[in-house]
Amino acid sequence: MNKQAAMLDFAEEESGVSLSDYINLLRRRKKIVALVFSAILVLTVIVAFMWPPTYQSEAIILIEEQQIPSNLVQTTITSYAQQRIEVIRQRIMTINNIMGIVEQFELYTERELKSKTRTEIANDFREAVTIEPISADVVDPQSGRPREAVIAFSLAFVGEVPSRVQKVANEITSLYLEENLKERSAQTKNTTSFLASEADALSATLSNLDQKIAVFKDNNEGALPELQGFNRGVVDRIETQLVDLSFQLKELRKSETQIEAELLIQSPTAPVVLPTGETVLGDGDRLKAMESEFRQKSAIYREDHPDLVRLKRSINDLLMEVGAADKFEDSAKQLQTERDRLEGLEAKYTVDHPEIIASKRIVKQLQESLSDAIKVDVAVNPDNPAYIFLKTRLNSVREDLRASEVKSLDLRSKLEKHEVYLSRSSQVEKEFRELLRELNSTQRKYDEIRAKQMTAELAQSLESKQKGERFTLIQPPELPREPISPNRPVIVILGLFLGLFGGIAVAILYETLDGAIYGVDAIISATGAPPLVSILYMETVVEADAHNKKRWYLLGALVVAGVFFVIFFHVYIKPLDVMWFILMRKLGLS
Repeated sequence: MNKQAAMLDFAEEESGVSLSDYINLLRRRKKIVALVFSAILVLTVIVAFMWPPTYQSEAIILIEEQQIPSNLVQTTITSYAQQRIEVIRQRIMTINNIMGIVEQFELYTERELKSKTRTEIANDFREAVTIEPISADVVDPQSGRPREAVIAFSLAFVGEVPSRVQKVANEITSLYLEENLKERSAQTKNTTSFLASEADALSATLSNLDQKIAVFKDNNEGALPELQGFNRGVVDRIETQLVDLSFQLKELRKSETQIEAELLIQSPTAPVVLPTGETVLGDGDRLKAMESEFRQKSAIYREDHPDLVRLKRSINDLLMEVGAADKFEDSAKQLQTERDRLEGLEAKYTVDHPEIIASKRIVKQLQESLSDAIKVDVAVNPDNPAYIFLKTRLNSVREDLRASEVKSLDLRSKLEKHEVYLSRSSQVEKEFRELLRELNSTQRKYDEIRAKQMTAELAQSLESKQKGERFTLIQPPELPREPISPNRPVIVILGLFLGLFGGIAVAILYETLDGAIYGVDAIISATGAPPLVSILYMETVVEADAHNKKRWYLLGALVVAGVFFVIFFHVYIKPLDVMWFILMRKLGLS
């Protein structure tokens, strides 16, 4: 019993699968492995060589910076190069443009054009076009920090016909270059046009404001802020002139009154000289002479004496005349007094004050009464030189007085006008400053827009002369010599590995499904007891000859496969002479 248990434990320990078991499995199932391997390899080779080749034609476009330093002429295009590339891509890859290229280069047959929609064709074309940016580490001139910048980009097109691929790549490259120039020119032109329209609008606004300011100045002439100092100076001068003129009027009126008084006591006619040489005296002198004669004769004659009566009557008449003169002299003094009172009132009140109006009326009445008294002499032709001289002086003083009064009225009118200007100057200044602020603000905006417009015009000239940033074709699309896909060597090598692993997998599956017992381990696993003896397979001579023939066949097949592989490597991977030189260089023998 113990012996049987030990044998079972030995069988379990020996039941593990070893490498020799797998080798024996492959030997037993070598036909299946070879069949599956051959089938998969042939299939992959067929796929590799029947797969239509795809060719690619690539162009490299360099993004050159503007030739004029940016601190001298600034461009109005501020977008990044990669952004512009994508914008150009969207503009070029429209359905209409793609269909035009497809029809121009006959990329699809009539059947394919009918079987596919325009959108599907456009999507296929977009997938066939690849754009890859080429970046480099540069130093930012403004910040001084390193950054990655796009300095170029590659533009490629893939297709099945090499000549068509090159032509389409050329066409797309030309469209990119033309669209970039067109976009930059259009952008600078639009910027210039926009700034020009804004400048014109601001210029019209400035003209309107200038017109408003001119009308405002006309409507507020004399009350403008810049004339405020002038108006104050004029008011001060006029007030000084009025004070002087008031003093002058006072003196003239005094002179007028004095001359009028002198004129009243002066006879218009000169003393009459009788033929006897005796001079006829005036009323005053005659009154004094008659009074003297009356006193002399009253001492001699009685009161009723005819001479005394005659003298008394004559004296009374002369006394009446002399009394009238005294009355005129009193009126002249009243006139002077009233004029002095009027000057005092004018210094205190305005012209339209009731007391000033009443005083002027009294002065006018006194002047008229004196004029009426003097008019008595009008019927008489004066011939007294003293009288004529006084009359002339009186007329001159009155003329000066009238001129001074007119001047006074004129000065007072000017004073009132300039005082009104000063009273309005604060409100006018406020409105004028608002207009000036609006004008200055608009002027600043106009100057800024004009400066930007000049910058935009320089940028437009920069782009029109192609001195700004531009796309330069440094590698045009070439005719592709070799396809980029399929990668036949990789497919064949992949077929080799797939065939090998596929054959092994099928052999293991077939072995698992097979119920036969092979080897000692299988017997122990099946019966639970080891066999008594194990005898190896004894090969006959016929079987040995057959096995030798198979080895030679296998060797020949390996030689053929090796030759085939060398030819395949030389044709599809790399020429052998090139590979030889590479190997010698790697080994350091050349």
